[in-house]
Amino acid sequence: MYQKVAIAAPGKLNLALDITGRQPDGYHEIDTIFQSVDLCDFLQISRERQPGIYVSCDRPRLPCDETNLAHIAARRFLEWFGLEGQGVSIDLEKRIPLQAGLGGGSADAAGVLVGLNALFDTGASLEELAQIGGKVGADVPFCILGGTRRGRGRGELLEQVPSLPERTPIVIAKPEAGISTAESYRRYDQRGAHQRPDMPELLARLEAGELVPFAKGMYNVLQEVSDLPQVEQLCGKMVASGALGAMMSGSGSAVFGLFASRRQAKHCVRKLYELTESIFLVQNISHGAVVLDRR
Repeated sequence: MYQKVAIAAPGKLNLALDITGRQPDGYHEIDTIFQSVDLCDFLQISRERQPGIYVSCDRPRLPCDETNLAHIAARRFLEWFGLEGQGVSIDLEKRIPLQAGLGGGSADAAGVLVGLNALFDTGASLEELAQIGGKVGADVPFCILGGTRRGRGRGELLEQVPSLPERTPIVIAKPEAGISTAESYRRYDQRGAHQRPDMPELLARLEAGELVPFAKGMYNVLQEVSDLPQVEQLCGKMVASGALGAMMSGSGSAVFGLFASRRQAKHCVRKLYELTESIFLVQNISHGAVVLDRR
């Protein structure tokens, strides 16, 4: 019987994002291309003698109560497998910035589901865990499965698609100002979009392994309404510093650029320090949350 597990929970990028409608319950229908990157949060999950779910985090700003997605994911998992009488503690080591559009909360929830599956040896498949994750948040199923996938519906309807070239250098930069997902979508509802990504064309470019035209065709309808000058400044600085294309991820406010070489990406990182200190040089990966150790 295992007592403790360690998990790496990768963040995500939206390589393109369109809004295609509204569901009857008010949620937005999206069409997006998700991509896992090796910017990860780390989780330690342990058994506790006392029943209950206990969450701690190294970020004081992040609530660790029942509203935390890691807490919600743990409760859903224990209910799903009839383990409500168990006690678990979850310690979050955050590396993915908050309010960035990088899926930090969803990654943590995915890490909890993968970790508890290992801790209790329940033997669930990734697909079953993704089913549970869909009850926690729209991006959680992707953060479990990972790789490169097209997401529709709320983002939970996933289809594997061709990936970026292996180890594509990616620079991520987070402005000091953030934006909540709810606020970002509210602004979109008020103003709409003047341009939309051409998903069939982008997928064709991925299929052909053509990074340059793919990067130039990336588009995010929520970037239009971000109202954050630093988003546009960072995108412009990335392109001027060699990025093949640059765009805001998800609901923002983090911006990313795709590069042809790691040398060019490093050059860009140096230039971006003029605008922000929250910069990450990462690459695409083919998996979601993974167990690093259990004992």
